[in-house]
Amino acid sequence: MVPAAAAAQQGVVARRAAAASEEERRQNRMTSNRLSARKSRMKRQQHVEDLAAEADRLRRENEAMRAAAEGAQRRGRALEQENRVLAAHARQLCAALLLRNSQLRLLGGVAGVPLDVPGVPDHLMQLYGGLQVQEMPVTPLSPPPPPIMQLPLEMQQMLLQLQPDVMMDAVGMLGIV
Repeated sequence: MVPAAAAAQQGVVARRAAAASEEERRQNRMTSNRLSARKSRMKRQQHVEDLAAEADRLRRENEAMRAAAEGAQRRGRALEQENRVLAAHARQLCAALLLRNSQLRLLGGVAGVPLDVPGVPDHLMQLYGGLQVQEMPVTPLSPPPPPIMQLPLEMQQMLLQLQPDVMMDAVGMLGIV
């Protein structure tokens, strides 16, 4: 009966070996799971740290962009204000030019001397909307009122040479400037 006992003993040994190898596999599986869980936790921790660093970087970038946008808005408001001041000054200059042109035309019409006074260019009128002064035909005035002092031409010229402050107006009247 040796063969039966030996077979039984081999079966027991085989069962023990199978149980031991199953225990060993279970232990190996537990060790592998622990390592895998540790790697997973480390990977998750690294991901959280990376996300926190990215959030900080984006926060700083956002603050820098916000500061740059506020600076650009301040510069824009300053430029708009400067533009309003310059446009107001240009409108004043345009109005003054229109007034001077009108005065020159009137003076030329009164004196009977045709003056070639250029008008204000249309693009300036459109941009700065100077006061619209309508050109009225200038007709010579009726004869001037009797002069207070009408001097002969030779005396007028002599006075002009002696006194540079004395100016003669368009109709030969003396006036002190």
